[in-house]
Amino acid sequence: MLSRAAASTQADEVAADKALEAIALEAGLADLARQALSADPEAAAQLKRYEAAVVRLEKAKAAEKELEAIMKDAMKAAAEQDASAAAAARNRADQLMAEAEVAAAERLLQAAEIEYSSAMQEQRRLSRAVGMDGDRVESGKAAALAAAGGLAGSLPFLLSASEPGLQSILSLGASIAGCLLFGVTYRYAVREDATNMHLRGGAVAAFGLVKALGAADVIQATADAGDVFSAVVIGNSALYAAQCMLLFGFAAAAVEAGFSNGMVKRMGGTTGQ
Repeated sequence: MLSRAAASTQADEVAADKALEAIALEAGLADLARQALSADPEAAAQLKRYEAAVVRLEKAKAAEKELEAIMKDAMKAAAEQDASAAAAARNRADQLMAEAEVAAAERLLQAAEIEYSSAMQEQRRLSRAVGMDGDRVESGKAAALAAAGGLAGSLPFLLSASEPGLQSILSLGASIAGCLLFGVTYRYAVREDATNMHLRGGAVAAFGLVKALGAADVIQATADAGDVFSAVVIGNSALYAAQCMLLFGFAAAAVEAGFSNGMVKRMGGTTGQ
């Protein structure tokens, strides 16, 4: 084994020596050729031109490599610039798209707000219309109750008349008409103030006095001349005024009963006391 390794090492050394000898031989031959060419002026000139051409070729190769490097850098920069421009364009397009979507959403919101406002206005209009219709119905019920109460209060006087006839019927009709108007007015006057007795009594007294004063001229005309302040005239006037107060008192009581049992709503929309 040792002899083989030694033989291999010796062979390698021999090969290396031969290679060195070959290189030295080539260098020597090159020197001899250069010396031979130098001895010939024309060959020397050609050799110089050859060497200059080799130098120029090497410079051209170096310049070509440098140019290739510059072109690569330029192409890389252009590609990066194109990529940056493309990215900026995409970002701008995305921004414009987002702005368009926001504008569209705002327009939709404005349209929805307008639609909602129109719907609310229509709802309020319908509510007012329904409220007005309902208020008319409640006022009609209050007028009917007042007429019924006034009729109940007038029947005893009508039945006690000595000669019930056309005049009594006309008087009864006028009383019922007054009670109808009283029912509507009383509901609007009292509203939700159910505990204000002064307001309720004032409404009854006002209608009673107006009706009584409206008949005062008739009572005075039936009296004898010069006896306007006679006991008979004053007594009849007082009796008629009391009858008017009683008429509208019954009408007010009927409307209040309707408020209490829920048949009629007060002006504020509630029922009861």
